[in-house]
Amino acid sequence: MQSLDATEQGISSADARIRQQRYGKNTIVFHRSRSQLLMLLREFTALFPLLLLGAAILSFFAHYLSPGEGYELIGEALVFVVVLNALVSFYQNRKVEKLMVSFLDYIPKKVALLRDGEQTILDAGEVVPGDILFLQEGDKIPADGVILEMNQLLVDESILTGESEPLMKSALDMVVDETSLASSGATVIKGNARMLVVRTGRATSIGSISKLSQQIEHDLTPMQQEVQDFVRKISWLALGIGGSFFLIGFFIGNPFWTNLVFAIGIIVANVPEGLLPTVTLALTQSSLRMGQRNAVVKNILSVETLGSTTVICTDKTGTLTCNRLHVETMYLDFSEVDADDRQGFSNNRASRTFLEIMALCNDVISVGGDDRGDEAVTFKGDPTETAMATFVDDQAGFDALRSHFVEKHNRPFDPDNQYMSSTHATEGGTLFMTVKGASDVILSRCSQVHSEGLVRGLSEDERAHLIRQANDYAAQGLRVLALAYRVVEQADDAVEDMVFIGLVAMVDPPRREVPAAVAACKSAGIRIIVISGDKAETVSYIARKLGITRNPRIIEGEELADMSEEMLTAALKNEEVLFARIKPEQKLNIVDALKDMGEVVAVTGDGVNDAPALKRADIGISMGLHGTDVAKEASDIILLDDNFATIISAIEEGRAVYDNIKKFITYILTSNIPEVLPFIAYVLLPIPLPITVIQILAIDLITDMIPAIGLGNEPAEADIMQRPPRRRSDRLVSLRTFVRSYAIVGPAEAVLAFGAFFIVLFAGGWSWGNPLAGNAPLYLQASGAFLATIIFCQIGNVMACRTNRQSALPYLVRLNRWIMLGVVVEIGFIFLILYLPVLNAVFSASPFSLAAWVIVVGSPLVIFFIEEWRKKLVRSGVNWLAV
Repeated sequence: MQSLDATEQGISSADARIRQQRYGKNTIVFHRSRSQLLMLLREFTALFPLLLLGAAILSFFAHYLSPGEGYELIGEALVFVVVLNALVSFYQNRKVEKLMVSFLDYIPKKVALLRDGEQTILDAGEVVPGDILFLQEGDKIPADGVILEMNQLLVDESILTGESEPLMKSALDMVVDETSLASSGATVIKGNARMLVVRTGRATSIGSISKLSQQIEHDLTPMQQEVQDFVRKISWLALGIGGSFFLIGFFIGNPFWTNLVFAIGIIVANVPEGLLPTVTLALTQSSLRMGQRNAVVKNILSVETLGSTTVICTDKTGTLTCNRLHVETMYLDFSEVDADDRQGFSNNRASRTFLEIMALCNDVISVGGDDRGDEAVTFKGDPTETAMATFVDDQAGFDALRSHFVEKHNRPFDPDNQYMSSTHATEGGTLFMTVKGASDVILSRCSQVHSEGLVRGLSEDERAHLIRQANDYAAQGLRVLALAYRVVEQADDAVEDMVFIGLVAMVDPPRREVPAAVAACKSAGIRIIVISGDKAETVSYIARKLGITRNPRIIEGEELADMSEEMLTAALKNEEVLFARIKPEQKLNIVDALKDMGEVVAVTGDGVNDAPALKRADIGISMGLHGTDVAKEASDIILLDDNFATIISAIEEGRAVYDNIKKFITYILTSNIPEVLPFIAYVLLPIPLPITVIQILAIDLITDMIPAIGLGNEPAEADIMQRPPRRRSDRLVSLRTFVRSYAIVGPAEAVLAFGAFFIVLFAGGWSWGNPLAGNAPLYLQASGAFLATIIFCQIGNVMACRTNRQSALPYLVRLNRWIMLGVVVEIGFIFLILYLPVLNAVFSASPFSLAAWVIVVGSPLVIFFIEEWRKKLVRSGVNWLAV
């Protein structure tokens, strides 16, 4: 108080204003609203939009050099695609931004405090160091402080520490220690207190975590890295091909500007204009599907990241467990009885007395319920007592059992004595004292034991055995209490010569759906590491019960603090390692070490203490029901049902979307070859240009788009969760992808298209080397045949791309509405531009001979079976042909 210049009467209003100027308002902003203009501009700065904008500039330059060739339309289309994609992404991000800004800061609105010597209610933001606060049951503590006075103060600090059990606080004695300190963000479970405020706002424990969280930079997602890698490859490839044929044209004597225009044409033809919106649509649709599975995706790129996850670092409390205690097992009459064994419990002759003690030596308040049992009873109070009351209510009815007794005396739980007692009068007038508390303390006050329906003396060997049993439960991470009773003469008689009845062991139980989710993770090759602020025994118990580990190696916070980076890396290579009593910055170190080891790390959490690691991870997953707003802000995905099993569904969706993006990139790249080769042939050979710029645009932005979207919506393949996670070295677009598209299927499409083109030309009387005007009827027929063949080839290509290794024949009868719609659009488009005269001149196409139609109609089958042959070779071991 001297250091804060405060008194037990608090501070004055004038002094508070001065202090607020010095310390600032008691607020913590976990999310600062971003400029909408900057958010929109950022959508144009990614590598892929920049590639398309660069191609647009080249197109406008080519139009300037050679007007009337349609290059300005390509430029306009590219700009339109980039702007449209930016608006869609901005809209999605803006929705998330509004959601995050709407989250309340983790500070209560109003607090009771002393000002000018009087108790008053003020906004929590007005609290300053030196204030005296009044805390009541249910209050959220608004600042860090020291407890001056208290009455049975029980505080839940799990959002800060991860500790599942509430902490009993004590008033300041001579020295400030952990028991007399209260932290901002913690909740008062029971009791009341007066607290001296010592730190506010960003200086508090919760404030320091928020500061740490905001200092962390988020790495690029695997998908962002893959797209950047693809853009670099396609850019160098396009520039290489364009530059090569510019030089070839120069050496064969073509004019400089003619060479430059065709080099630009080749470069632009290699740029997959439709890929950017297709990727965005695939990720957005996947995000919507995940939303239907109770997973809100804040950043659509996070969808694929989850699919590439190799390690899940998970909190225990509230994530793997229910975040509430329940009775796990009991020890009655020297035998263990499982809480789920109703028959075994009711057959035990000590069970009725055991239930009476659990109900009577209990300060919970029951809420709800009715005589008919239609309405469920809920309990408010200490979590340990709530667990026991819930168990009693399930066995015999909590209120019904208590109705037979009248309370006469109560000794509240005392941290020094480590027990609580309550004396009740029975309906016959007998005084029945019930006691619960620490096992060794209660057993030291017992001289008798309830055994085989009788009360007899308790031997020292039996006492030692019971203490060992209690210690065994505690070593398993269970919270253990001993129960005892005796008939007394006076209600306030001393707690001595008691009759021991049994032990009750409680735990925050695992969620029912988690064991199956853990098994699914193991099947998918994903490792789970539990990182908790809870004690080692509890972490070990939960991990073993869920099947995460068998013989865990537990590293506690103090041991971790003494570890070097090399020692931590070595420890993480142990598949059985778990972490307990971990601080937020230590959780961050673990995540960094895993990322340095090449792992793709997902982190789950719900507390303020989880926020830094959630933000640092490749993918942060927070809990929507019980998660703090701080955790939600730091995460990439929010689980609306707090269900760990939802993560597995999301991982499956993420793997499927990666597979599908790979499929439609392979599909889209294939048409680049029949689009580029005509320009090369036109430069090298004395032939008309087989394809126009407008036709290339039609393929990339009209006919290829819907089938590509269909591939993006393909369901996950059956074995997708039996595969190990993909390696970091695996590329979305690899050399093998280009071999498939540029060396096998693409050239096949080009050969078929050139075949149809020359059949029409030669049948129409054209001879080699003769010039042919761009509006000549024969040219429109030949060009139309070339375009129709490419579009029909892509029908066979999209059907083949529905699988990567397995035969696609079974998929021909599996309905994919988007692909079917795409095929209808492709066929409808080609017939419209061929047989609708008004479109003939626009698309340089008109009806052609039946002979050419034979090639056009047969081309899908040729392409499909070329792909089937490639996949068969891959399955037989020719891995260099695999995509």
